[in-house]
Amino acid sequence: MEKLKLAACGIDCNECGQYKVTAFRDMEEAKGLAGWYRSMGWIGENEGGEAVMAKNPLCKGCWYITEDCFFKCGCGHHDFRVCCTDRQINHCGECGDFPCAHYLEWANWEGAEHHKKVMEQLLAAREMRKE
Repeated sequence: MEKLKLAACGIDCNECGQYKVTAFRDMEEAKGLAGWYRSMGWIGENEGGEAVMAKNPLCKGCWYITEDCFFKCGCGHHDFRVCCTDRQINHCGECGDFPCAHYLEWANWEGAEHHKKVMEQLLAAREMRKE
C-alpha cells in the first residue's frame, strides 16, 4: 500500500489507528481506539474493539476526499484540511499562524496526548528549518 502524506493537522496517517482500522481491519488498533469511541459516545461503556469494527470506520487518509469522508471518517477535523488547502500548504506546521487557537484547542483536547506530541514535532521541525 502506498505511503500517505501527513494529514493537515500533522498526524502521520500511516501511523493513525483510525486509518489502520479502515485500511487493514486491524483489531489491535480497534481496541486502542475504543476509549476514544467511548468518550465520543459512539460505543457503550463496556464495548471494545469489536464495537469499533462494527461501526465500520472510514478513513483513507486526510487528503482522500469523498462525500463519505465528511460523514463517516470520525476525525471531525476537515477544517484543518480546508484551511491548508486555502493557504496552499501541506499541513498546519507550514502555516505562519501555527499554532492557531483552533489548533491549540485540538492539541490540548483531554485524552489526546498524541495531538500534543504532533504539535511539538511540528514546532521542532519549524525551528530546525530556521537554522
